[in-house]
Amino acid sequence: DERIKIMTLPSGPVPSFPNTTGLQDGRALNKLAGLMGSVCTITAKAGGTKAAATEITGVKCLIDVCATNGDSALLPPGYPGLEITIFNAGAANAQIFGSGSDTINEIATGTGVTQNAGISAVYTCYSVVAGVGIWGRTLSA
Repeated sequence: DERIKIMTLPSGPVPSFPNTTGLQDGRALNKLAGLMGSVCTITAKAGGTKAAATEITGVKCLIDVCATNGDSALLPPGYPGLEITIFNAGAANAQIFGSGSDTINEIATGTGVTQNAGISAVYTCYSVVAGVGIWGRTLSA
């Protein structure tokens, strides 16, 4: 839909704000606003490998094409508090991988997790330890 503006996730850390009643840096607020409204539609890449996975570039993501089981997608680098919602509208189960060494539900980064067709999931980054994002996942029924 051409009415939807596609915004990409930032490449740097999500801004933090000082605990003050003073003015805030508008550039940081704009960066945060971009995160909240970003949407993407992707095709999960055939082959099921992390190296070939399609990068997710929005906080709300629709996998509209997943032709065979294991076609893959890659989460963005994790930041504490970052949530990515993915709906797999494809015909097959997708394989979702963390970026770099990031883990999802303590599953090794090279293994990833399966997201079944017709299921939505919320991926939440709870912390980053030594550069590794610690993600959890909540599945729809």
